[in-house]
Amino acid sequence: MDAQRALLDELMGAARNLTDEERRGFKEVKWDDREVCAFYMVRFCPHDLFVNTRSDLGACSRIHDPKLKESFENSPRHDSYVPKFEAELAQFCEKLVNDLDRKVRRGRERLAQEVEPPPPPSLSAEKAEQLSVLEEKVKNLLEQVEALGEEGKVDEAEALMRKVEALNAEKTVLLQRPTDKVLAMAQEKKMALCEVCGSFLVANDAVERTQSHVTGKQHVGYGLVREFLAEQKAAKDKGKEEEKLVRGKETDDKRKPREKESEGKRSGSSDRDRYRDRDRDRDGDRHRDRGRDHRKPYDRRSRSGREGRDRSRSRSPHGRSGHRRVSRSPIRQY
Repeated sequence: MDAQRALLDELMGAARNLTDEERRGFKEVKWDDREVCAFYMVRFCPHDLFVNTRSDLGACSRIHDPKLKESFENSPRHDSYVPKFEAELAQFCEKLVNDLDRKVRRGRERLAQEVEPPPPPSLSAEKAEQLSVLEEKVKNLLEQVEALGEEGKVDEAEALMRKVEALNAEKTVLLQRPTDKVLAMAQEKKMALCEVCGSFLVANDAVERTQSHVTGKQHVGYGLVREFLAEQKAAKDKGKEEEKLVRGKETDDKRKPREKESEGKRSGSSDRDRYRDRDRDRDGDRHRDRGRDHRKPYDRRSRSGREGRDRSRSRSPHGRSGHRRVSRSPIRQY
């Protein structure tokens, strides 16, 4: 029912059931108006995350209305507006995180500055004289303790040793510097920095105080902002990778027809060359056969003709010349 009402409000307006008189002073607000907070519509408004904290951004100047948000979620244009609103929110959150990261860097540098203790100040003349007297007493008592020990007087030697220990304690107090106390207090309360929200914490603090910080508004708010930015970055990287794969596929699809066409041309030229060589071989064989056919009849006829003439000459009584011989009779003398 609520979804249908939101759809009708989207199509016909929220004032569709008002009278003409009521509509005169009525200004209908839609989720896509400029005075409506787009951050609140799509995810969260950063102004709501840090209320009453050191990072309080103040009240948002735009409208936060759950009904408008529901109308936006049920709108047919919801999917087309989400990327735009998320991009605007990401831009705002990036500015927040950049400012916070600068603060974190300054805090880290502050903690990294190890103040070297100044050199111990020289003892005053009075303390130096007292220290010299104490050292002389300790020396004399140790000599007496050694002598008593050699004599076997153990009780007297132990009594003197207790006096030596008391003098050494006075000597330690006399040599103590004020800086030693400062360093001891600094070691007791060593500070740490939260990398998420930039707050200073006491290192090795009680579990309850640490848990209170982790569940606080400032830490939770900046954690939500950083998580949103990481999600946006991952989606953008995934989109770039998919776009790269699509471009590569399109390039391959365009290259394959060209490769097939070039392969077809190469195969066609090779086939034509093969057929041309085959035709050339056939023509050569045909010419050689024709030459042999022309030469063979001529040789047979010429050879048979010569042989026939030779045989006829050999059979002719007149010899080879073919003329009849005239016998010459001797001349008679009268």
